[in-house]
This record gives sequence, C-alpha cells and structure tokens, in this order.
Amino acid sequence: MKHFLLLLSFFITTFSLEAQIVSGQKLTGNIKTKDINDNDVDIYADLAAGKTVILDIFATWCGPCWSFHNAGVLKELHKTLGPDGADKIRVYAIEADSRTPFDHLFAQVAGTSAVPSSLGDWTKDVPYTIINDHTFNDVLKIAFFPTLYVIRPDKTVMEMGSYRYNAAVWQKALVPTATKDLILSSSIDSKSFCATTTFAQKPTVINMGTTPVASMDMSLSLNGVETLSSITKAVGIFEEAEISFGTKTIKETTEIVVKIEGVDGVADAEDDLGEISGTFYRPLIRKDSLVVKFTTDFYPNETSWAIRDNKNRIVHTQPKYKAGTEDQFGGGGVDANKEFTYKLPTKNVDINCLTLTVTDSYGDGLTAFNSTHPVPGVEIYNTAGELLKPKINTDYNFQSAAANTASTTRIFVAADFTSSLEDAEFVENLSVYPNPATDILNVNMVIKSGVEYQIFISDVMGARVSDVVKNTNFINVADLTSGMYFINVQTKDGLYTHKFTKI
Repeated sequence: MKHFLLLLSFFITTFSLEAQIVSGQKLTGNIKTKDINDNDVDIYADLAAGKTVILDIFATWCGPCWSFHNAGVLKELHKTLGPDGADKIRVYAIEADSRTPFDHLFAQVAGTSAVPSSLGDWTKDVPYTIINDHTFNDVLKIAFFPTLYVIRPDKTVMEMGSYRYNAAVWQKALVPTATKDLILSSSIDSKSFCATTTFAQKPTVINMGTTPVASMDMSLSLNGVETLSSITKAVGIFEEAEISFGTKTIKETTEIVVKIEGVDGVADAEDDLGEISGTFYRPLIRKDSLVVKFTTDFYPNETSWAIRDNKNRIVHTQPKYKAGTEDQFGGGGVDANKEFTYKLPTKNVDINCLTLTVTDSYGDGLTAFNSTHPVPGVEIYNTAGELLKPKINTDYNFQSAAANTASTTRIFVAADFTSSLEDAEFVENLSVYPNPATDILNVNMVIKSGVEYQIFISDVMGARVSDVVKNTNFINVADLTSGMYFINVQTKDGLYTHKFTKI
C-alpha cells in the first residue's frame, strides 16, 4: 500500500446496517464500560454532570486515524478544556475493531490475514482515556474510521470528521459562545473556464449555538457586487442546511464571496467561520504562447497531461514523468514533488479555448504530498510573467470511483490571439473595418505574392458561422447576431484569427 494517505479520505467499513449518526441527532444509548486501566466509564454520567464529550473511534491499523492521533488535536483540547484545564469536556478514544488484540494498542505489531497490524503505540503520552471495546459500534452506528463525535450535555451529536483539524470549529462545538451561532461549513470550489460558466453551488451552514435558528440573512458577492438574501429555514443545534442563491452566469475571472450577515434578525458576529470565498478563473492568453508550470506529487510516473484546442487537436502532450525507486509503486525520484516549466507556442492555431487534461493512472489524483512538499497542480502565466491561473484544489484532488482506475481533471484556458496576424510571416499588414460591424466587414491586408487564402467567420466557441470565401477583402456579416466573433484567414501554412464585434 502507498505510504502516503489520500487527502480528505476515510477508510469505509461495514459495521452497521443503519445510517451513520449525522450532526444534530441525539445519542440514544449509553457507553458504560472499563478503560484500558480498568477504570469505570459512563458517558451518560459525564453528560448529566454538564460535560461535553469527545469520542474518537479508531482502529490501530487505520492510517487516517494514526495521522489524526499524531497531530495532537485531542491532547491539546484535553489540556485546555479537560479536568486539568477549564474542566468542561471529557475525551475518550475507543479502539472499535473487534479483531484487534489488546496488545496492539501499545506497540507496532505485525498482523496476520485475520488480525490487522498496528501502526504504533497509541497510548504513548496520551493524557485522556482509552477504551478497547467494539461492543458500542451499533449504539454509535459506526460506518468508518476514524469517526469523531462531539456530544453536548443534552446528548446532541456533531460528527467532526470534516473539521478534525479546524481548531475554531472544535472550540465552537465544545464551548458555544452564542445561543444562535451559524457558521459556513462548506467551501466554494474554484474552477477555470473559457467563455462563460455558472455558479450554482449551495453553501452549507451549521448551527453551532445552543438554540435552533429560524432565519438568516446571507450575502453573495461577485467581484464586489453584493446581493442580499433573507432566508427562512429552521436549523436545529448542530444541524446543517443548504443555502441556494440560484444560478449566476459568469463571463470573466470572478471572486465569489458568501457571507452570513445576520441570524434571526441579529447581526452576525464577525469571525473567520462566517465567510467563504473562491475564484472562477478565466485565464486569457492574448499572445502566441503561454507558460505552464506543472508540479508533480510523490508518484510522478502515474501522471501525464495534454493540451488540446477546441477542435480536439493536440497543442502539447506530456508523457508520464520518471518513476522513482523508493517503493514498489515508483515513488520518489528526480521528478517527484517538482515544478516543471513549459513555454508552449500557440501561434498559427485557430483556437479560442484550450483544455489541459491531467491524467493519473492509479486513480487517486495528485494527492501524495505533505506540508514539506510543494502543492501539486497547474499554474498558467502569460509571456509577461503575469499569473493568470494559480493552483486550485481540483488540480490535485480528483479521484476515480473505482480503485486503480485512471482519473482525470480538466483545466480550461481562454485564447484571444488578435495579435497573431501581425506576426504571421505571410501577412505584411492587416486591419478590419468597421469594427464594430453591421453588415459588411472589410479586410485590409497585404498578402505576400503568390499566397492563396480564404476567409470565414467563427463564433467564440470555434464553430464556423459564415460561408468560406476565397481571395477577397470583405465578408458579409449582416445575418450574424450581435456579439463577438473571429475572422479567420486561412492559407496552406495555417489558420490565423482576428477578433471583431457585430452589432
């Protein structure tokens, strides 16, 4: 197995036929047992005493469990809010795999086909309570490892898996600061596009307060232009709710901001959890080349990519990078976790949209990296060195549905090669008039002697929308609808484009 863990992944198991407890539900059964030191454990008694309980349900062989364990999140919470701190919480870690022997908690033990191995000593320097008891899986409805629950004294449960490294969310879940306190618990997925795209995401809010919420005031900003919405929707304690802003059409690079403005008529307190943002990028290339910076992960031999134009012609293809020898999967080596720079010519290609497709042959995306490595992904620059598209999450986090099946992600680049005709070797001079045009578009150019050419009009998606005419200096555009178009001049050497507007 690869020794890197997939980002944001869980090991799915089949413990319970019932659905996993979701945030906002109540704990319906007690956990009453002994810990590994033979001390009594009674969760209901802790709740009745006004303590909020954290449950970390794990297995000794579970990689994501081990990573979370070593991050020390629960140690710090126990230190500040446990019996030796503010005395507001109790923390319990429960090893819940029925196959795990007791000694697997204390050291790395090689497993057999029936008994999974342990990743290390789960008890070292742990100040909170550890339990080795799988009999509560049905009560807790465990569906995967790790499962992390916060349980308030009223027995309301919050599943913390998505927020397990977010200190601010832990703080609000354990020690609420307001009776009505919404946070935005989702993110805006940034993306790239060519001509137009839509924003239709439904951000999720979650109630971290101590009483239900009936309504909320939300705002959506597109490049600073704000729209306010008052939304009537009941949200119970720890419950989630999706918020819809409808569908917005986006035609340029746009920063999108969603913000909680108020809850039940009261202005929302300012904090980092009341606002989310993302950017829809329209990387626009205006010259005859673009610069792509591509960063690999630990398994470069799984990664290849190619750029095609809107007529499916290959502009550039990049084979798989070199394999390493650090493990049996080709990890490491000179191409691992490395940034490569490519200056790619696009001159003499009749294009207005480029699609860069990244393929991972193993199917887990480019997720094999950690905090000491550069984040994998694609940056796009123009030839002046201006960043047009930074790395975004979907550059690396793209998994296939089936294991060991190739997965892909796509990055779009808009193209506007108005200047390319000026550089074309067969053209000595060029202008079009009038621009904007209403009926006749005149093409004024000096063609080198003996060169045959033809002209036609295409729309912004590359589709031809006029007849092809040969060796002429005008074309009729009267039948076109208003908008932006490209006049195309084609010779035996290639196809060249120039933008104009029809009114």
